Amino acid sequence: MSAVVAFDPIETLLAAVRPALFGAVACEALGRSEGHIEAAAPGESLREAVNRMWWRKVGALPVLEDGRLVGALAEDDILHMLADRLRERADAVATAGGDLVIWESLLEDTTVRDAMKPLAELAAVRAGTPLLAAIETSFGPTATRRRKSYLFVLDENAAPQRVISFRDIARHLVRLYDGETPASAFATPALHAEAQRLAWSVLDLSLGTLLARERLGSQPEPLGDDAGAPETIARMVDQALGYAIVAVKGGVLRGICTRHDVLCALENPFVRLEALCAARLMSAPVKTVSEVDTLCGLFKIMAIEGFRQMPLVDDDDRATRVISMWQGIGLLAHSQ
Repeated sequence: MSAVVAFDPIETLLAAVRPALFGAVACEALGRSEGHIEAAAPGESLREAVNRMWWRKVGALPVLEDGRLVGALAEDDILHMLADRLRERADAVATAGGDLVIWESLLEDTTVRDAMKPLAELAAVRAGTPLLAAIETSFGPTATRRRKSYLFVLDENAAPQRVISFRDIARHLVRLYDGETPASAFATPALHAEAQRLAWSVLDLSLGTLLARERLGSQPEPLGDDAGAPETIARMVDQALGYAIVAVKGGVLRGICTRHDVLCALENPFVRLEALCAARLMSAPVKTVSEVDTLCGLFKIMAIEGFRQMPLVDDDDRATRVISMWQGIGLLAHSQ
């Protein structure tokens, strides 16, 4: 007797949206098409590169040699570099405590090459690659255990033509939902119409519906608000999450520490280790979502306000899940 397979309309919908929303669009249709792409050289001072990332408001710098992409420096790479140095120099950290000057005693004389991900660890594709295939390159294991948070679109000379963030992909979905994407972005008007219809269907799903299927979010492991810098940074690199939730006694959400907060702190050339403790590093208050919010609402907040992680809270303001933009895009574009 053959087994009866239950029909799940949500899973059927998720399978249908991948080719419709992403497969009919070339990857270079996303991201900024005008202006200079900010880049770095392998031998550039890491301190100078961090400073440029901060004041240029970019989350990643392509690293070029002779105009060709050889790697990239992202906020996540800086976070991992800092975590490695804190472990390697634990004795010095314990001796100096919060007074340790980071750029003098942890990251002194470091270059972009010391922290960057090499080309083999990047999601890099040629122009003309369908967005769906490009996004798929962002998933799967890496030797560095760091997420591929950016897509690098290369021309025929292996020079970067676009740097696409997951925020850009979220904007693509929101614009499609709102009817702001021109039909010319798709191969045919029929494909555009089908993509918009499916965007309305899938982005109106509630977060509670998706969470019930265990398809979205990660279980939070909150830090106490008295956590020191080494513990805070270590928690942020655990499982390559890039954030740490801060909660007070009883589990009530107080703040969130992100890799961008680390970048902002490191912009100060005299920053001391005490600036990276949970209470001082975290952003507060925290914008949150609940199970009644929709996937569209989540992406709109992330795309407009630049959040990469959104805590989902219960009626008592306790974080029950943390949903990252990487996970949200992966739900729709990545075949599990």
